Amino acid sequence: PPLLFVDSEDHYLVSAYIDSDLPPQPQTNTAVIDQVFRLLEGCHQLEVVTRPIDYFGHIEHYWRLIQAGKSPFDPALAKQRNPMLQALESLINSNTSRGLCHHDPVIQNFVGTTDRLYLIDWEYAATGLQIMDYAALATEWQLDNLTVLERTNYKPELFNQAKALYRYLCLLWENVST
Repeated sequence: PPLLFVDSEDHYLVSAYIDSDLPPQPQTNTAVIDQVFRLLEGCHQLEVVTRPIDYFGHIEHYWRLIQAGKSPFDPALAKQRNPMLQALESLINSNTSRGLCHHDPVIQNFVGTTDRLYLIDWEYAATGLQIMDYAALATEWQLDNLTVLERTNYKPELFNQAKALYRYLCLLWENVST
């Protein structure tokens, strides 16, 4: 959609309003899923210089908040910490593609129609592991692994690690946000 305002100082954009008329369960609509994958692939191919996301830094930030007592503590999160840090290390050391990632491909961030979708809310966009966008997509859209793996050619074990890491990051975020 056309840009209406650009604030270069605070780094935000305002575009024209996009009317959204997606089906109630867009994840079951093949045309919508095809567009979602094309949008993420297009995002990943953009040659935009952005700050790299620090996944370790996010985890540590959440843990500092938890340890400061600002949030109720879930002991199950502590048990997952080291395995998730190891999974992240494994993903970082793998040959998975890096580039511009949206990092928040929830259903609500896709607006438009079954004929033309737009990806909005780029607040978390940064250079990162592209597999994380697909892990988030699979989790948030409740897509089966086969649907994603057929389109991305990721190794199943790496994709499962990315999904587990994404769910862990979500749990940490929820824990500090309540």
